Amino acid sequence: MAIILALVIVIAATAVILNLGHFANRSPYSASGLAYIDTQFKYQTLLLGVAAIVLLGLYFVNAENFWSYLAPGNIGAPAKGVAWLGIYDHQSWVGVGVALSFFITFGTSTFVYLQFRKSGGALKHAFHYLSWILLFSCTNAFSEEVVYRLGVVVPLAGSIDTSYILLISAIAFGAPHLRGMPNGIVGALMAGFLGWLLAKSVIETNGIFWAWFIHFLQDIPIFSAFVMAAASTAFERDAHKAVRPSI
Repeated sequence: MAIILALVIVIAATAVILNLGHFANRSPYSASGLAYIDTQFKYQTLLLGVAAIVLLGLYFVNAENFWSYLAPGNIGAPAKGVAWLGIYDHQSWVGVGVALSFFITFGTSTFVYLQFRKSGGALKHAFHYLSWILLFSCTNAFSEEVVYRLGVVVPLAGSIDTSYILLISAIAFGAPHLRGMPNGIVGALMAGFLGWLLAKSVIETNGIFWAWFIHFLQDIPIFSAFVMAAASTAFERDAHKAVRPSI
């Protein structure tokens, strides 16, 4: 029963999330002069609404687990060893989290750079819109961790073996990234691995801090790349208009 509830919550939320862009594009509200920022602001607002509904559902599914995992947790809790990742038994999650934050963010940044290197975006655009990038990274990481980590962990923790919980979180997070960023098969595998790892952090620290923080760091280069590409395109279009002769 717990597995069914978890699948219903995650699949239903994913179906809504994959269509949020259509609603964001139709909204007449404007938050910025840059179209990407404007659309993303509306998308993130709707995504927070989805996260709120998921949280409400999780509370009724398992209130005890809900309050336990919807917290920073013990960020220095001992980790369970994963030799091929260089994680050893009883190693503090402070050290594990810092190391993973660095290496995973480096990998994500490299992948994003390779996908956007021909976009012509300038770093100055990222600095100009830095407050938006950080805001979107913060809200997106929180909302997706609610859906794909708490949405799996809260209903299932204590009901099935932890290895299955990690696998379900990996699949649930990886599959939508076939259309997301990073995208494609490689992107989905990267996201799936991240989903597995972040679910592990939630369970072992009994909280969401490391999952949210590591996810937040990944979103910074992703949103930066989109903003730089969008701003560069807008700048070139406006410059072209400025020099176009009047007829």
